[in-house]
Amino acid sequence: MKVSSPDKLLYPDDGVTKAQVVEHYELVAERMTGFLAGRPLTIQRFPRGIKAKGFMQKNAAKHFPESIQRLSVPKRGGGETLYSVVHEAADIPYLANQNTITFHMWTSNAERPGHPDWLVMDLDPEDGDLGGVRNATSVIQDLLAQFGLAGFPVATGSKGFHVWVPLDGTSDFGAVSNASRALAGLAVLHEPDALTTEFLKKNRKGRVFVDWLRNGPTATVVVPFSLRPRAGAPVAVPLRWEELDTAVPDGHRIGNIEDRLSLNTNIEPQDLPVEDIVAAARNAGVDLDTPHDRFGRT
Repeated sequence: MKVSSPDKLLYPDDGVTKAQVVEHYELVAERMTGFLAGRPLTIQRFPRGIKAKGFMQKNAAKHFPESIQRLSVPKRGGGETLYSVVHEAADIPYLANQNTITFHMWTSNAERPGHPDWLVMDLDPEDGDLGGVRNATSVIQDLLAQFGLAGFPVATGSKGFHVWVPLDGTSDFGAVSNASRALAGLAVLHEPDALTTEFLKKNRKGRVFVDWLRNGPTATVVVPFSLRPRAGAPVAVPLRWEELDTAVPDGHRIGNIEDRLSLNTNIEPQDLPVEDIVAAARNAGVDLDTPHDRFGRT
């Protein structure tokens, strides 16, 4: 596609131009479509490059092509948000040409917005705690296996790792959110000195935050193969579990992700055993009843 202002430096310190960003998204568009097709998106745009202030865009712009579907979602205070829903791979580099750096998606699709077909656990460490976040991610793998669940890790291109678990969509957001909160609580009970569900950083005391909050309605998660607005132009990429011991959350950079494109992340969608997970958490003493806001603050 023809790139507007191709020489614009979107990553000034790294010399990465807008043309290179669009080229990256042309390369990964087919793989990304497998994750984001049919899902409401929030795009993170940086018209003046990542050194300047960017913005998160939920509403589809009027000039976006008709191939990008609009999904109307009521706002809490009234009105609506018209989310972009991409179906065609070609629309990914189109949005990159709008200075999009990062794509964020819902865990449910536009046809069944109340029923997520992904559960995502977010492992968020203190800066530089690589060993801690690797361990936390491994704890989640083992915990999922106890309930007969399989997933795969994703290096987020930022500080931590995600674990993605494909679901069959039979459970609604209330059930999936409760189960993910229960899983987080069980993980913390397993290693209370290393893991926490404390939302406020000041209360984490160096522990890895096991964040279950990606699993609520309208919450978003970074789409694999997205660039991140950080030094070095890192890319969020899926991993093999056997790579976790050496993986770095921001270890893959633009122009260095070809080996990820052929990585098989296909796992059969699974029925989430919500009752079993919740019962196990309650029996272990995990608090699932204290109200919290959408950010996890009680």
